[in-house]
Amino acid sequence: MIEVAKAGRWTTIQDRGRPGFERFGIPIGGAADWFAGSVANRLVGNHPDAALLECTASGPALRFHDDCVVAVTGGQTADAVGWRATRVTSGASLEVGAIGPGLRAYIAVCGGIDVPDVLGSRSFCQRGAFGGGFNRPLADGDRLAIGDARRGQPRADEWPRSHRLPFRGPWEVRAIPGPHQDAFDHTALHRLMATACRVTPQVDRMGMRIATPGLRLQAAEILTTPVTSGAIQVTPSGELIALLVDHQTTGGYPVIATVINADLPLLAQARPGETIRFREVDSAEAARATRRLTDWLQPEP
Repeated sequence: MIEVAKAGRWTTIQDRGRPGFERFGIPIGGAADWFAGSVANRLVGNHPDAALLECTASGPALRFHDDCVVAVTGGQTADAVGWRATRVTSGASLEVGAIGPGLRAYIAVCGGIDVPDVLGSRSFCQRGAFGGGFNRPLADGDRLAIGDARRGQPRADEWPRSHRLPFRGPWEVRAIPGPHQDAFDHTALHRLMATACRVTPQVDRMGMRIATPGLRLQAAEILTTPVTSGAIQVTPSGELIALLVDHQTTGGYPVIATVINADLPLLAQARPGETIRFREVDSAEAARATRRLTDWLQPEP
């Protein structure tokens, strides 16, 4: 059992999400920085689907009522040792504190956080306000059950720095053109890729607004269409909205480009005020980039 002494700013229970329900208006969800979340579970020996804690901006203070193994990954934390499995004893506390550089950190516990599945996932869905054990972010005084840790085999060494993603901007984020290129003039994509965009304070798990100083993209209207994580929508004012894991499943703004899966963790870690530059790539480079990260996550022979 884990007691939440202090919940932090926005701490939720997440796993790899609930694919297959987008046609019903339910996003896939899961850890916004899927790579850091996966590493945390690997470090403590969990199954890849195990539930863990996602912390935004500042993390929780946790009190452990059993001996266990934990790992903290993602953005740099003020008070917790990151990127390695650590044993904690019954009665001990873990305080994560402020997060930065980076915006989100992940706390995995050997055995996983044991809360009920909702539509095949333990993740809290911000858009629908369901799942995650409490149908809300964590609050002071919550108690979290730990799953069966007997099969877990924690990693003995620190996760190598060469196999981590950056957590400090400025960010270079790769994107595939479209799918609504026909809604823009032939120079729009090139002008976007040449512009240093700025993350605004309007950031949550559903998406982030991105300012484009000096750039005003004009688009033709489109019919409402399905959208996915990483879609870069262009609003009538010329601002961008990059969709994240708890996004709406349809949208009426044209999508000029889509961030590749391997770089979604970078969007998840970008803080307000930081700069993003988009770089155009093709589907082959996108596939290679994702394969590189999934290879890093494979167990050592």
